Amino acid sequence: MKNLFTGKIIKGVGGRYKVLCDGKVYTCTARGKIKLSDKLFVGDNVSIFPERGNWNILDILPRKNLLIRPYVANVDLLVIVVSPIPEPDWILVDKLLISASKSNVDVLMCYNKNDLGKSEYEYMLKTYGELCNCIDVSAETGDNISQLISKLKGVVCFAGQSAVGKSSLLNRLCEAGQEVGGLSKIDRGRNTTRHIEIFNLFDDVYAVDTCGFSLFDLQDIDERDLALYYPDFLELGRCKYNMCAHKDEPECKVKEAVSSGLLDEGRYKRYLAIYDEIKENRLKGR
Repeated sequence: MKNLFTGKIIKGVGGRYKVLCDGKVYTCTARGKIKLSDKLFVGDNVSIFPERGNWNILDILPRKNLLIRPYVANVDLLVIVVSPIPEPDWILVDKLLISASKSNVDVLMCYNKNDLGKSEYEYMLKTYGELCNCIDVSAETGDNISQLISKLKGVVCFAGQSAVGKSSLLNRLCEAGQEVGGLSKIDRGRNTTRHIEIFNLFDDVYAVDTCGFSLFDLQDIDERDLALYYPDFLELGRCKYNMCAHKDEPECKVKEAVSSGLLDEGRYKRYLAIYDEIKENRLKGR
């Protein structure tokens, strides 16, 4: 019988995994069946054992969720970071919200660089304030960082475009020493986070710094079910048709809410774009 221990994968590079177990970090490799059939992700809880001076991963414990692109397992809170520069990609924000809803992950929207202005933060509050908690901070000045810390829990995944300041925020939250990148001449962030890693912030709170990205694909969602991941649509009540796609159907509560100004037109147009994108990918067999 192997002497088994339980730990959490905090980093994985080149088939070698850093596993945090009882306050210590062990470098492990996958063994046996798990090496052949299972993928390991940062955030996975695993059983490990020592053998001839080396540490090995024997099994993956059941996951409560798995975020895709970036792959992170067992997430308790998704922090969606946006900033005035680069200009917020709200369709990416909507896709992240859908992904979090599908995986039953709580969301906190974090507006960084508030020292550069708050006009986009006002839009965030108006459009998303009823859907999740929102906070404005500055990694540069430290403004509201203590309030941000108070909202963090469990395994926290920071996600968003490149150069919005995810790594800078982590440097404020814990001395993670992440490389911080600037902006290119066309204000598109250069990706400086080359792998996914978990950092212990305090007590039992861990932060995941994920690679910045400007594209995000939704997988395993049918366009006909898309509206189910929009709580602001659902609370408007029943449309005339039970399976209303909120596109061309008559007596649609969502379209009526947009026309009356009750629902943000931009969010609705982004819904239509995501709907068409998912449908196109499905028809192409992606």
